[in-house]
Amino acid sequence: MIFKRGRKRGSDSAAEDSTEDVGVDELAEPAEAAAEEPTAEDEGEGLEALEERDWRSSGPYDITEVDSISSTEESPKIDLGSLILTAVPGSELRLQVAEETGEIVSAMLVIETIVEPPASANQQRQTYSSALELGAYAAPRSGGLWADLRDEISRNATEAGGTASLGEGPFGVELRRLIPVTTPDGEEGYQPSRMWVAEGPRWLLRGIVYGQAAIEEDTDSPVVADVLDAFRQVIVRRGDEAMAPGDLLPLTMPSNVSQELEES
Repeated sequence: MIFKRGRKRGSDSAAEDSTEDVGVDELAEPAEAAAEEPTAEDEGEGLEALEERDWRSSGPYDITEVDSISSTEESPKIDLGSLILTAVPGSELRLQVAEETGEIVSAMLVIETIVEPPASANQQRQTYSSALELGAYAAPRSGGLWADLRDEISRNATEAGGTASLGEGPFGVELRRLIPVTTPDGEEGYQPSRMWVAEGPRWLLRGIVYGQAAIEEDTDSPVVADVLDAFRQVIVRRGDEAMAPGDLLPLTMPSNVSQELEES
């Protein structure tokens, strides 16, 4: 596990995010993106039925639902305060820090997936990069925050010149977006992402997926499965503080990293 810190010109609102410097290179061509992605208004019927199902039986978990958060050799944990992550071998953890406040606003896991070719194929194994940006937010006890947020997020995407669509994902209603971006090299394109949301006791966990895992349709593919497994292993520590729905649950620097920074 590699650790990095980065600056982010973003918001701590659950309805806003940044696509800056996610560390993956998957871009769609502007013309193709506009043609292929339906708008959020074109979503099919049946999304309401998805809201009634329990999508967290295999994680993500509330801290009250797990027996231990102790780190082990088989399951190393990274305690970020409101989020407890399980380290993925060969991955990189980036903590996004708000420029205005200096507070940590999100944690991003950059995950490399190695895909072996079929034994009969004369091909080399391929390595694909994906990123999972994580943030936890206060939510009403009754739930339902995601239904409100996704409408606002979809509007923000279309106002920025991109597209947004809703469909069934591994955690119920999934939001897919194409957002216009310009790379440091000046290349223009659309950055694809998919948004997974899990709602627990008075919290909402949002995972924004970038890179190869954002463009593969098959959730059983090794690339998507690696990112999905990382999301399912997240543990949320909500705390008892009174917070308005949509407020970011505070993240803290891991104790071992804080000590290293103080000593450096």
